[in-house]
Amino acid sequence: MSSTGTSSFILNKRPDTFRLSERSFLLYNPFIMINRIKKQLLNLSLILVLCSCAGLLISRDARIEFNKGEALFNQGRYEEAVPHFQKAAEIEPKYTRAFIYLGRSFLNMWKWTEAIAPLRTAYRLSPEDTKKEMVNFLLDALIGGALYEFKKENYPASIGYLREALGADPESADAKEELIKSLIAQGWKLLKEGSAAEAALTFQEALEIAPKNLDAYLGLARAFLKSGDYSHAMRIVNDAVKKIAISDQERAPFWDLMREN
Repeated sequence: MSSTGTSSFILNKRPDTFRLSERSFLLYNPFIMINRIKKQLLNLSLILVLCSCAGLLISRDARIEFNKGEALFNQGRYEEAVPHFQKAAEIEPKYTRAFIYLGRSFLNMWKWTEAIAPLRTAYRLSPEDTKKEMVNFLLDALIGGALYEFKKENYPASIGYLREALGADPESADAKEELIKSLIAQGWKLLKEGSAAEAALTFQEALEIAPKNLDAYLGLARAFLKSGDYSHAMRIVNDAVKKIAISDQERAPFWDLMREN
């Protein structure tokens, strides 16, 4: 479903019937993910070159640990490399390269949530000239972590990661798409738990990002009905049916909702 166009109405069913987006497929397909990371190596080279001046001030012990980790990393032995990068970063808390390679080690093992903290630090420590390149690694970790939490139906955690991703890159279409899905899923979960007012706020946030998303309209209308606000529910239904929906198939869930109430 498009985050800005009309909906495919997967949300008139259970939230767990969501289809994973193309980004989701890429992140959960190990072969494609490896190729994506390899394509980012050219950008990483630029980051490491510009971080090298700061590296001149790194202590000998930290360099030794980093070099051990890098040797293992280059052999694909990411799990064994992790403790060395962690030790190097512990010795030198501003050792940008150690945090980059620590985060990349976790990414290569598809441990998205573990990758977030070191890549956050690497992004913060990176020179301004390289932040735009560094953000790609951070986005992979944040969106991967969000998808991981989404599959566990931990929607608040997913939403948090995706908001952070948009904070780092406000133009990220992938982060926006996944945030809309997480917000809508959380809205339906809140409705099921009887928290209609909170659900309405969640659906409204989704509509602020994607003003033509029919799934968010449907959830918002149901939230108002559950709250006993029939007039607002009718207004939402009318807006969706008259202004957004373009076919009888898209209008049908709204008519069904009104017949139920």
